Formats: sequence, C-alpha cells, structure tokens
Amino acid sequence: MGKLSGTKARVESATRRGQDWVERQDPSSPQGTAIGAWRRFQAVEGPLQSLLLTAYTVIAVLPALLVMDEYLERDPAALTKHLVRHFDFSATTAQLLGSVLTKSETHKLQSALIAVAGALFFGLNYGRVLQLVHGRAWRLPIHRQAADYWRYAAVLLGLYGLILLLLVQNVELAGRPSWAALTISPGWVALLVVYFVWAPWLLTRGLLTPRNVLPGAVLTAVLLVAFILVSSFLLERWVDFYAKDYGGFGVVMAIFFWIGFSSTIIVAAASISPALAERRSILADRQSSPS
Repeated sequence: MGKLSGTKARVESATRRGQDWVERQDPSSPQGTAIGAWRRFQAVEGPLQSLLLTAYTVIAVLPALLVMDEYLERDPAALTKHLVRHFDFSATTAQLLGSVLTKSETHKLQSALIAVAGALFFGLNYGRVLQLVHGRAWRLPIHRQAADYWRYAAVLLGLYGLILLLLVQNVELAGRPSWAALTISPGWVALLVVYFVWAPWLLTRGLLTPRNVLPGAVLTAVLLVAFILVSSFLLERWVDFYAKDYGGFGVVMAIFFWIGFSSTIIVAAASISPALAERRSILADRQSSPS
C-alpha cells in the first residue's frame, strides 16, 4: 500500500512539474508556439473533426471520384489500374483493390444520381466541418447561416475540381514512367495552397484573411503531397495488413484510415496558423514597444 501511495505521489509531482513547465513557456518561442497549436487542436476537438471529415469524404467524395473516372475512361478498372501503377501494388493487392473499386458499366446514370444525392445530403457537411475547425481554432464567433450552404457547396465543388484534375492527369500520364508524376508535385502544392487559403476565407465570411491562413495552407499542401509520395512505398503494406484478416472489407478499412490520415493533416495544420499568428503579434509588439 505504501509503495502504491509513493508511486501515485511521484506521478502527481511529475505531472505538476510538466504543467508548470508548459505554463512557463513564452508563446513566441518555438516550444510555446507548439504548445499553443496543440491547445488549439484540442479546442477544435481535432480527433473528432478529423473523423467527421474522413466520413464525409468517404460518403460524398469517393463516390463522386468513381463516377468521374467512369465517365472519363471506358475501362471499368481504370482507377484500380492507375492506383496499382502509381503505388506499385503486387498482383494480390491489386486483385483485392479491384474487388472494391472496379465499377459496373451497366448503371452509369444510377451511380451518378447516388453520387449527386450523397453530395447534397452529406457532402455539404465537408465545408461545415472546415468552417467549425477554423472558427474554433481562431476563436471566431461564427454561427451557421442559411447563406452558408452556398459556401459549403462552393468548397465541395472546388474539391471536386481538384479530383477531376487529378483524374485527367492520370489519363494523360498513363504509360509514362512513374517519376513523371513527381515533376508535377510542385504544381499540386501550389494548387492545394490556393484551395486551403480560399476555403477558410470563404467559410469564415472574410473574417480570416489570406495572410492569416497561409502558413497552415502551405503546411497542409506540403504534408498532403509528401503523404501521397510516402504512400507510394507504404500503402501496399498498409492494404495487405488489413486485407489478410478482413479480405475485401479490409481494403475498405485501409482506404478509410488512409483518408483519415489526410483529414488529420488538414485539421492539425489549421490549428497551427492561429498559434503562428499569435507569435507574430507578440514579436511585433515587442519590436514596436520602447526598450
């Protein structure tokens, strides 16, 4: 009993020292900025918002991707072949992926209608989640209004435009060496920066300026492109890991969690921008104040 009490006391003492250290950090220091970003991430309920963003992407965006690919190419397995070539999947993994993503050509109109319905009923919430994340991270008094729905629709359409551009790129690069896609990576970083600067500005009704969200947008774009490049080496093992135990459903789980990592990047990067803005403000005040 005495040992248990002693261990508890040591843990409480270490916890207090850690909390005291956190409170002593200057918000303008690198450590203070990192702590501020973590607090913002907690304030927006980062894991929950990442999960919601992932769910809305799977429900509304993934079906739209399949429909767009269906109308761009005649081969029902075209998307699977693109993924297999880009990520260098083995024959076994390619077969499992094809069992999930290969489409039927007999119900094009039906699948398109389902994608439209998913966008209307679920996809608009993609913009709503981004609005909540940026609003809470910057502590803005943003309440949903009827006019916000067109903003949600615009953000979703912008995402669809990026997906369509990616599919067109895959068609154009078909048959070319895998390194060809690397040469386009800087262009994708630039496009994603523009998107993740524009979307928060629109969703917050102009309360956030491009300068406010630019650092987070740059970080989001760089990390997303880097994540896709790293996935070229790891995604096959990731899919195989789930597929060995769950078969085709394991592929679905692997895709869901893969999208989940991307969503977490978006939410976490959005939490960093206000911490950096606070740091800039403190440093600017110190420089302008008389010594």
